[in-house]
Amino acid sequence: MANDIVRIVRGAQGTIAESSLRVRYAETDAQGVVYYASYFVYFEVARVNLLRTLGFDFRTLERTGTGLAIVEATCRYLAPARFDDELTVQTWVDEVGRTSFGLGYAVLNRTTGVRLAEGRTVQVLVSLNGQRRAVEMAPEFRAALVEAAGA
Repeated sequence: MANDIVRIVRGAQGTIAESSLRVRYAETDAQGVVYYASYFVYFEVARVNLLRTLGFDFRTLERTGTGLAIVEATCRYLAPARFDDELTVQTWVDEVGRTSFGLGYAVLNRTTGVRLAEGRTVQVLVSLNGQRRAVEMAPEFRAALVEAAGA
């Protein structure tokens, strides 16, 4: 999404990346309400932005032969977003393991501040060479996630 703007804040969850988005018509259903699966696209935008602010991006990971596999994704819908709404998607690190990490998300209406949805994803680092098995995080990647989690 070309209109994602990122702001970093410190909160109870540690480092929180806030991505600003505007709901596009293609993301809505016939009633003009955001289609439920669109929230996972919003989570992806926020995930990429958070990792980028921590100094990591998908291309760099892939060049090292490592990728991220989403092994769990959940979303709880609290209130509808509609076409042309301005949204803030917050994301933070909520768990760091040896080969995986968890991210939490909150989607807010930027104008009203109303929380529209909340979710979580779990990512596993996998080798892109061969059988795509889980691999340990590079020490610098893990350290950045731990620091972002506020641990």
